[in-house]
Amino acid sequence: MKNTTYINNKFIDHNKAKISVDDRGFLFADSVYELINVSNKKIIDLDQHLNRLKVSLRKVKIKYKLNKKKYEEIINKLIKLNKIFNGYIYIQITRGVAERKHEFPNKYSPTTIIFTKHLKINKKIYEKGVKIITIPDIRWLRRDIKTTSLLPNVLSKQLAVEKNAFESWLIDDGNITEGSASNAWIIKNSNTIVTHPANNKILKGVTRDTIIKILKKNGFNIKEKPFNLIEAKNAKEAFLTSSTLSVLPVVKIDNYNISKGKPGDITKKIINLYNNYISKNKTLLSRELKIA
Repeated sequence: MKNTTYINNKFIDHNKAKISVDDRGFLFADSVYELINVSNKKIIDLDQHLNRLKVSLRKVKIKYKLNKKKYEEIINKLIKLNKIFNGYIYIQITRGVAERKHEFPNKYSPTTIIFTKHLKINKKIYEKGVKIITIPDIRWLRRDIKTTSLLPNVLSKQLAVEKNAFESWLIDDGNITEGSASNAWIIKNSNTIVTHPANNKILKGVTRDTIIKILKKNGFNIKEKPFNLIEAKNAKEAFLTSSTLSVLPVVKIDNYNISKGKPGDITKKIINLYNNYISKNKTLLSRELKIA
């Protein structure tokens, strides 16, 4: 099936999409990105993702005017052209092409890449839950920026795969920060849910923020504070969240069963609450977007 990608104001065949070898995104990972979920042809939390993209651009000092109306038009066109029902939208903005020097070029034209991918939902992992392993967090200390400098995350995820696990939870200074590609949560009791605070040690996930709002609205006590491995292994239940996975039950941490090795009732309730949110969430129109 032909797939269309957007690069620098042009819609082209994905297989023919190319950037320069002098692009700073390729040479230095001097770039930021966003990944946005599409569920049943609906774009989920578009305004929050564009807000975060704008913040990331500012933090890495890429001068870029983010036109919300233009972005929505591009995204909707790609979804239509590529017939995306369930999938995701990937956006990447680099500082652009320049001579290979560490310092920023005086003048530059950012490179913009937007493409889509289809996703098949694996219902079994939600029914059975997943195993995660814990390893040291070796990443840099600006994890709050959604940059493409992801090699430590890639190595952490690969180690999980090699250990027959789904994901790695990363430990920094004795506390679990987040997963290699997800946010980490534990359920202490029937009402108290804990996740790491949104500081420089984690990426402030869009799905994470949405879940917090949903849970507070439904009477849960949310604590954004660090938690350690002992607390995690003694938790009543555990789960992880991300834009593509939504809410996924964690039933084993290292070799220790959580919730008797199966998804717990509270996690199931959270999944249902989030699914209800998704089903009610309409594809946002440009007039509804509020970019900070």
